[in-house]
Amino acid sequence: METQRSTERPHDIPRELLDAVTRSPVKAHLFGIDTYTREAAWTFRDHTGELLRTALCVLKPDAAVGRRYGAALQALADNGFRPVDVLRFRHDRLSIRETWRFQLNFADRERIATMELYLRSLDCVLLVLRDERHRAGAVPAAVRLAALKGPATAELRRPEHLRERLGALNGLFNFLHTTDEPIDVLRDLGLLLEPSRRELVRERMVSGHDATDETRRIREEVEGSVPEHDLDPDAGWRRLEKSGSPAGALARARARGAAVTPAELLRAAHHPDADPGDLWDLLAVLTATVRFNTPGIERIYPNVLLGAWQEPA
Repeated sequence: METQRSTERPHDIPRELLDAVTRSPVKAHLFGIDTYTREAAWTFRDHTGELLRTALCVLKPDAAVGRRYGAALQALADNGFRPVDVLRFRHDRLSIRETWRFQLNFADRERIATMELYLRSLDCVLLVLRDERHRAGAVPAAVRLAALKGPATAELRRPEHLRERLGALNGLFNFLHTTDEPIDVLRDLGLLLEPSRRELVRERMVSGHDATDETRRIREEVEGSVPEHDLDPDAGWRRLEKSGSPAGALARARARGAAVTPAELLRAAHHPDADPGDLWDLLAVLTATVRFNTPGIERIYPNVLLGAWQEPA
């Protein structure tokens, strides 16, 4: 009986598909037994080539509020990425935690609360991108785009990096999220889309559909739904000082020399007397001050970087 159990597989994703979409054995195991990845594999298992030339990019709410959509779409086009599909969606408590399931183990509790506050505030835009420069045997599109995005640390970024071109402000207000490897493309499509919508994405990937006009329309709709904001924390503090809300009381106390913690700001944001007009000032302040990671907790797996795909499998 032990011999039989040891030969059983923990999932039904073909081994050759997993080998093609990740260079991380840890991710291959964790994602292999993940329901979202399995469901997406049922849709895309016969289209590995399309997966390798596809990347996902999510333009987050700060991209709309900070009016970075145009710069982001132009930067993607300049680097050979064209949308074959585009979807507008709103994160909720569950989708936030599931999207970053394998990264939030080391996230500070107040960072998670801040992520939830701002990612639930406005729609995101998911771009399904074809890498027009991809050739058979080359680095997958998702890997190339992740490298192009640039490091989270500002000092390590170069002018050509997307985060630098967009003027990323901090670890949360960086305007976009991209997939690291083709396996992340699979999982995110399984997580965010119903089966029928995944099938449409597959058809558009295979046909090379041009979603440029759809992307422009959705950009106009999302940006038109929210006032522009400078996302400047110093200016945010000054504006909050004039607010009659609990957040305003904290800002005035700070101006008098009191220390104000992220926990207090989060309580003010959720207070029954909170002013909705304060939200983006609060978020500008929070994202600039919240502690990003809890010290002493290790990642579940290291990021899979460009170099891992430039070596033979």
